[in-house]
Amino acid sequence: MKHVFIVNVNSNAGKTAERIEEIHGICRALEVDYEIFTTDQRASTIDIAKRFKDEFCVVYAVGGDGTINAVLNSIIGGKALLGIVPFGSGNDTYRTLKEYDKLVTECNVLKVNDMYCLNIFSTGIDAEICEAADKMKKLKVPRSQIYNLGIAYAFFKHKNEPMLVEADNDKYYDPSMTMVTVCNGKFYGHGFEIAPSADMRTPGAVVYMVAGLKKYQMPVFLKKVINGTHEETDGLVKTTAKTITITSENPVTANVDGEIIYSDQFKIDANAGKIKVVKNNRVLNLIRKK
Repeated sequence: MKHVFIVNVNSNAGKTAERIEEIHGICRALEVDYEIFTTDQRASTIDIAKRFKDEFCVVYAVGGDGTINAVLNSIIGGKALLGIVPFGSGNDTYRTLKEYDKLVTECNVLKVNDMYCLNIFSTGIDAEICEAADKMKKLKVPRSQIYNLGIAYAFFKHKNEPMLVEADNDKYYDPSMTMVTVCNGKFYGHGFEIAPSADMRTPGAVVYMVAGLKKYQMPVFLKKVINGTHEETDGLVKTTAKTITITSENPVTANVDGEIIYSDQFKIDANAGKIKVVKNNRVLNLIRKK
C-alpha cells in the first residue's frame, strides 16, 4: 500500500517542516512505497489530497487539526484512508483516536453545512477563543501562551447571541446563548476533555449548550472546562443527536476542527458518513525517537 504524506510546513510554528527528512529516512528503512508533499495553505492541501482520493492508499495529514480536516474533506467517499501524524499545536483529534486500540478505526463523520468534520464543531465563546488562538499563532506567540492569550482576547470581544438549537426532535432557544458545542470527539482547545462520553466510532454527536453567562462568570466556566467539571455548571444542557440545526439572529463565529467559518445558520448531519483512519504507531514511534 502506498503512503502519501502531506506536510503542512506552517504547523507548530514551522517545526513540522523539520520532520520531512526524518519521514524520508523512516520510509526508506521500512521499504514502503511513499511520496511526500509540502503545503502552506488549505487550498493546496486539498488539491494534493484529491489526487489520491480514488486510490487505495493512506493519505497522512502531517500537521494539526486543520490539516486533518483539509485531507478529510478531500478524500471522504473515495478509496483512500486518512492517516494522521500529529504535529500541530493542539492535536485534539489525535487525542481521541489514540484511545482506540486498532491500527485502523472506522470513524463517524459530521457534516456542517457543506464541510465535513471529524472532531468538534462549536460556536460562541469557545469558537471565538479558537479564532483568537489563530491570531496568536500568526503573531508568533509562544506555544505555551497561545490558548491563555486567546481566552483573554475572546473574553473582551465576546457577546452572547440569541440562538435556536434543534437537536433531533427537541428545540432549545435562548436570547443570550454563550456557546453551543457539537462533539464527535472528546477533546478540544489543546487537550481539554470537553465531551468524555463522545465516541468517534458511533453515529451521532454529544451536544452542549450553555446560555446566559455574564462576563465575570466566563473565566469560572472555562476553568471548569479545563478541569473537566463543566458538566456540573448550572444551566448547562447536554443531549445527543444525529441532526442538529443552529440558527442565530446575526452571523456568528464557528469552529470546525480548528477551521473558522461564519454564518447565521449551521445545519449539522452527525451521521454524514464514515472514514477509515490509520494511526500508524510504528511510524510515529520511529519519528519520535529521532
